Amino acid sequence: MSGEGSSDEKTDPGAIRHGNFINYYQFHERVRQLPRGVWQRRWDAHPARKYAGLDVGCNAGNLTYMLYDFLEKAMSQDQPEISLIGVDLDPILIERARECNRHPDYLTFECLDFLSDDCGETLRKHLAQLHKTRFDVVFCFSITMWIHLNHGDDGLEEFLRKACDLSEMIVIEPQPWKCYRNASRRLRRVKSEDFPLLKELKYTGNPTEHIEDILTRLCDFRKVTITASNDWGRTLLIYERK
Repeated sequence: MSGEGSSDEKTDPGAIRHGNFINYYQFHERVRQLPRGVWQRRWDAHPARKYAGLDVGCNAGNLTYMLYDFLEKAMSQDQPEISLIGVDLDPILIERARECNRHPDYLTFECLDFLSDDCGETLRKHLAQLHKTRFDVVFCFSITMWIHLNHGDDGLEEFLRKACDLSEMIVIEPQPWKCYRNASRRLRRVKSEDFPLLKELKYTGNPTEHIEDILTRLCDFRKVTITASNDWGRTLLIYERK
């Protein structure tokens, strides 16, 4: 599962089943939405002053690099040691990310399916190397729709539970319902099978409301802030562990 963008070559490059488009992200738009004053809330209790982040659906890593630079600037006064790991299920995109990695000591990329057991084990080993039990922040940009379409309502809940279990704070960019319809239409346009679970979904209409409900009701997280919309009309949900 990738944050939108595929290594699959199709007649319609937008006809993607897991969101793994190549060259997708409009990176600056997302980073500009991030607030400055929320990141120091929990990491400073760590004796080694390490700040660990996870980018789920990292694509080819371009946004992960920008998140690293953003966090360095946002916390420059406190000067923690920032470490980010990006995961994506597309091996071609991960290979690209590794080839372009300009901070190999602090940025890591792994080809993993976030919902798999192997992913959880790999991430916990990574955290153990940093002497941490959770990531200070988990970023989920434009990925929840693909989880939802491919794994249903239960899969969306499982994804958010797992992400929250691994994190002190979570940043989510949900896709609006019209994006679900567009993804379905693009598959049908190239005569590919539609998403089998689409008609069974009960979390419809306003995905943001459903995600917020899951975060508060099932994950016991609380709202930090919701950013203003970007040019695409999308907001970022920022929640933290109570």
